[in-house]
Amino acid sequence: MSFLRNILLVICVFVSLPSYAGIDISGPVQRVQVDAGGNIWFAMDTTAASTYCKPGWFDLTMYIPKSSPEYPYYFAMLLTAASKGNSVFIANISIFVGTEPCDITKTGYGIVFLKN
Repeated sequence: MSFLRNILLVICVFVSLPSYAGIDISGPVQRVQVDAGGNIWFAMDTTAASTYCKPGWFDLTMYIPKSSPEYPYYFAMLLTAASKGNSVFIANISIFVGTEPCDITKTGYGIVFLKN
């Protein structure tokens, strides 16, 4: 009986985990700009980005606030991705509902640079 209970528990865990997972996006960085306040704004070449993030400053959909401790890291990574045509991966973008631009630092996962 204990063996059957453990099997059912394992099955429940594997079946329920995907229901808690958010939507992830990846794609090339189209544009990167810094506004007057120092925030990094960028856009990706993917439909899902515009679904979850409303265009804001200069029609860019995502940003990194200047107050973020990882600001220099994000700045260098996004500029490298844009200049070299590389893609980035953003996990859990679906926490946003498409009513405002996305502060990527609020996803809890940051950005991953993908080598093409």
